[in-house]
Amino acid sequence: MHRARATLIALLLAFSCSAVAQPVPPDRGRVLQAGLAAAPGLGVQLGYISPRSIYTLEGIFYLDTAPSFAGGEGNTQLSLAFGSAFRITGLIRTMGNAPILYDLDVGLRLGPGLLFTPGETRAQKNQQFGLFLEPFFRFVSAFGTRRFFFGEAGLHRPFFRAGLWFVF
Repeated sequence: MHRARATLIALLLAFSCSAVAQPVPPDRGRVLQAGLAAAPGLGVQLGYISPRSIYTLEGIFYLDTAPSFAGGEGNTQLSLAFGSAFRITGLIRTMGNAPILYDLDVGLRLGPGLLFTPGETRAQKNQQFGLFLEPFFRFVSAFGTRRFFFGEAGLHRPFFRAGLWFVF
């Protein structure tokens, strides 16, 4: 019985020490967000994020293509968005000084987009440009000492995005 209890205590201490050693997502500085995207089609996302304790300011570039050989429409979309996100867990960390090792963000981005479709008519070419408003949800967790993994879902193409945050 003592051996089982000692093993349990040793495991709990080991897990708690490793949890404390993980870095908390930054609440100041600069972050490069780079990731891959899916649905519909495939894409990439690259952006600059300036995190604060309870919000972020960000500028994000999206590139999405839905190739016809993969069952898509064969179009490509380029977008640039600027926005901000409310850091839910950042508020909890600030109010209660809790060591939460991940971030949950809810945000809104606004920006222009261009849609290119092969074989488009002159009227369609005149309608390539559009503005969009995108609500999004993001999860960020540690992946090394100054790198963080992010997963993001939003209403603008591509809908699902995942990648890394690089703090610099």
